[in-house]
Amino acid sequence: MWFLPLTRNEAVEAIKKAYSIAQEHARKIGGRLEVIQPKHIYGDSADKFGYSLQIGRITVNLPPAAVLIVWGFYNADEYLDFVRFIQDGRVFEWFVEPIAYYPERVGVWAEEPLIFRNIIYIDVHTTSTEQRDRVYGWPLGYFISPLQPPQEVRPPKRRREERRQKGGQS
Repeated sequence: MWFLPLTRNEAVEAIKKAYSIAQEHARKIGGRLEVIQPKHIYGDSADKFGYSLQIGRITVNLPPAAVLIVWGFYNADEYLDFVRFIQDGRVFEWFVEPIAYYPERVGVWAEEPLIFRNIIYIDVHTTSTEQRDRVYGWPLGYFISPLQPPQEVRPPKRRREERRQKGGQS
């Protein structure tokens, strides 16, 4: 895996590609496309951390049919060492410390953007020895959510069994 600074043309192309993928997902589910915000990562606890990452493990419960697409990372914390995205046994480890030394403090994932659904775990690691609860870094990408929640799928009714339970004949 490689990060590119925003000053590279390849970075612009990678962001365009991620946006195109996000638009396609939004079209498929009839959804709204937004940039990743604290409410997408923290839910009701978004005000506590804002655009910073809690040190340790963050559990992200995405709503049904929602998609999170990560194309890069912002790091304004020289002690933010790496971030792991974990889903369904797959682990994507990003060493983000060097990004803090880019002038724009943004690194773009050079290959494919990461696409997540359902439950994601984000492990945040710092090299700081101070007692801190957060680091000043943030995943960059898009959050796609359906405009209407998906309909609940109900099993088909079993009419014969219902009649039997009521004492009727079949």
